[in-house]
Amino acid sequence: MNEPLLSVCLITYNHVNYVSQAIEGVLMQQVNFNWELVIADDFSRDGTREIILKYKEKYPDFIKLIFQDKNVGPVKNWSDLLHYPNSKYIAYFEGDDYWTDPYKLQKQIDFLEKNDDYSLSCHNSWVIYENKTKESTLFTNFNTKSSLSMNDILSSWRIPTASLMFRRSLVDSIPSWVIYHGDYFISLWCAHHGKVHYSNSVMSVYRKNDESIFEVMRKKDPRIIKENIVNMLTLFDEFTEYKYSTRISVRKDYLIKLYDDSYLKRKNIYLYFLLRPRQLFLRLSSMFCSKSL
Repeated sequence: MNEPLLSVCLITYNHVNYVSQAIEGVLMQQVNFNWELVIADDFSRDGTREIILKYKEKYPDFIKLIFQDKNVGPVKNWSDLLHYPNSKYIAYFEGDDYWTDPYKLQKQIDFLEKNDDYSLSCHNSWVIYENKTKESTLFTNFNTKSSLSMNDILSSWRIPTASLMFRRSLVDSIPSWVIYHGDYFISLWCAHHGKVHYSNSVMSVYRKNDESIFEVMRKKDPRIIKENIVNMLTLFDEFTEYKYSTRISVRKDYLIKLYDDSYLKRKNIYLYFLLRPRQLFLRLSSMFCSKSL
């Protein structure tokens, strides 16, 4: 009777400036079911753990902790987190994002409980740029589309991390070859096993944060990200017996060019334009047009 229907799974690593807002977004939720908050921290050394422990003291029965004894990396921490719950559903998000709608969880649970053929529920989100380089914007816009296909998900990264709620049973079948953690794989995995429900309601905030693991890796060498995602897509293609092979091939080609271009730009701008003459032409044309105006 006391088993939680939902486990909120929060993954953290050096999120001292953001984790309080992430947890408060959980605590404000208005629900009519049993639930829990599980936090997996990958040996943060910036004060994140101290903040989490203060919340644990206030809510000892509600909050469960996975504190890694050393830095195990995002994939291991992610795997430990998702395999911890025994609940029917998991709501997953990262420590630098947060929820804005107090009825978010109730809305998603109500939908999934009534629709057994759906494996995943997600929604829209605000994107906030921490470095103030851009104005806040919507993460995506599927307009009136309420059900996403595998092609929708493979075409681009359009599902905000903090919007994900999925069936816990799918975690048990995640293959051992998964080396790329996070929202993109979850979205693909769920879409392969059922329908994906999308709501255009904005119920969370996604931070574009220069200190995030993704941004640090992208600045250091974007080819690492490319290799991880492309390898994951290759293995996923094999696992699904090439059911989505055409779309996966298009996505892989796009990612290879995207991250190779990003690497070339950072390492040698002259070599980049030498290998990408079309980009040079567009850049010069843009400069000429702006001067003419």
